[in-house]
Amino acid sequence: MSHWPVIGHDWAVEQLQQAVARHELSHALLITGPESVGKHTLALTLAKSLLCTAEAPERPCGVCSACRRVDSGNHLDLLLVDPEATGKGVKIDQIRALERFLSLTPNTGQHKITIISSLELMNSNAANALLKTLEEPPSYAHLILLASDADTLLPTIVSRSQHFPLRPLPGATIKAALVEHWGVAEAEAQRLARLSGGRLGWAVQAITHPAHLRRAEESLQLLLDLLRSDLPTRFQTAQELAGDTVNLARSLEYWRTGWRDVLLLQTDNAAAITYLEHRESLAEIAARVPLETTTAVLQSLSAAQKSLQRNANTRLLVETLLLELPEISQ
Repeated sequence: MSHWPVIGHDWAVEQLQQAVARHELSHALLITGPESVGKHTLALTLAKSLLCTAEAPERPCGVCSACRRVDSGNHLDLLLVDPEATGKGVKIDQIRALERFLSLTPNTGQHKITIISSLELMNSNAANALLKTLEEPPSYAHLILLASDADTLLPTIVSRSQHFPLRPLPGATIKAALVEHWGVAEAEAQRLARLSGGRLGWAVQAITHPAHLRRAEESLQLLLDLLRSDLPTRFQTAQELAGDTVNLARSLEYWRTGWRDVLLLQTDNAAAITYLEHRESLAEIAARVPLETTTAVLQSLSAAQKSLQRNANTRLLVETLLLELPEISQ
């Protein structure tokens, strides 16, 4: 049945296609998952399916004027709310603009759609305003909410939405997609699939923007350096990291992957590690740090990620985390 240009997440695609075909699509949908796992691609594909002017079996066709306008971000019946464009969370003014947008009937077709990215960055005033819209949306409205984790959202927002939790894709799926759709050589596709952590979007960005891959390497190297640093250095690093929450969130994910590799090495699962290029350094950590410390650091990293999504005090969060990292003497 599927002809949607979405790689993986077949169960979600099938459910959404059936809901669209039966005219039973929920007015509020919540798509969650790690950064670059495919949330935005799925949301835009759903929007195109609803706005496409082709015959029903061919939607989205990808070539009609409606599909092209969705791709370019200027369809009159689609509103994109992206807090990362401003570097801040979703504000109440953006929700009020959303309300005005939905108060007007569709310009073309039968639907008006809003896609809100990074919902976990929404402040409390905006969240409460959004709840009112979710309670009584217009009959033609569909709100597609994107977030990293449903646990970081107001329970009332989650309960009023149909939830689609996207999981990381198998490495084999990502490798095959890179080879087939992006023309990547087998060996490089294998490497990117391993480093991606199951996130196809990350792998594609690494192809088109080499700095993306370089950032991952730099983040892991920073972690290795911090383990051998003194307290003043850690406090200085915390100050630098706290100034850029977007890159901090990515660094925390890279660090969590690195510590997961340490755990795999400590439990005789070396074949499954992600950062093969840093195996020697990671093996040294695995040999010198107790297993209990590794699991504690992983828990601290996960807690820090969730706290960051809840707009916690960033400086305090990073300082606390860096102080909890073990010290490995030279």
